[in-house]
Amino acid sequence: MKESPQYDEIDEKFVQAVDEVITLNSELGIKPSNDSSIGKLIYPTNRSIVSAVRSRSKHIPHLAIINFAKQFNVDMNYFYAETPLQYQPPTITNITVRKNGISSTGNNTTNIHAGKGRIKGINTAEAGSNNTLVEVVEVNTMINNFISHMDAERVQQFLTIISKIQVENKSTAKKLERILMEKSEEIKEMRLSFKEEMRSMRDELKETRVKLDDALKREVDLLREFLGAGK
Repeated sequence: MKESPQYDEIDEKFVQAVDEVITLNSELGIKPSNDSSIGKLIYPTNRSIVSAVRSRSKHIPHLAIINFAKQFNVDMNYFYAETPLQYQPPTITNITVRKNGISSTGNNTTNIHAGKGRIKGINTAEAGSNNTLVEVVEVNTMINNFISHMDAERVQQFLTIISKIQVENKSTAKKLERILMEKSEEIKEMRLSFKEEMRSMRDELKETRVKLDDALKREVDLLREFLGAGK
């Protein structure tokens, strides 16, 4: 694999983007949610491309980046400039909760079944039931459950608001990350400067010690000459 700082930076951004897609999709219970399934979508000729990039055995092909941007609706500039990722998972709508299972219909179909367990973190009332059970609610669950009770116009307005909040949060996170990097560089420069100063000081001390040794030697020689002359 050809080594290049530019390629390495793009690879790192790609892995970060994949991790964010996997994290958010896993939270929502939608696919793709692992390296292999994402690899199959963006680079069908080599579905293990994500793992290969993670292990630094391959660089991510430009075609795979283009397909990734299309599949997950992200700005291509993210990979080549200081642009936030801004990945927004597709919204799960038409949610149906029945006993210990969750299902939805539409473009982003999902099915979750708890087996003998219980579905937690969601309003588990069946259609027509007066009983509700709301336990520890995750943010995505709250959003999807809220959207399911809204008309189409308000859904779009709501998603626009959420999108702006997400963009602002990511922008703030990027700014903090940039500040930390700058501070890290400052500390690194200070450390290098300190090392240079210490090296310079050691050289000066060495030079001073040599001069002192020479002066002491001259004094000893003069003393010997003086003593020899007095005999």
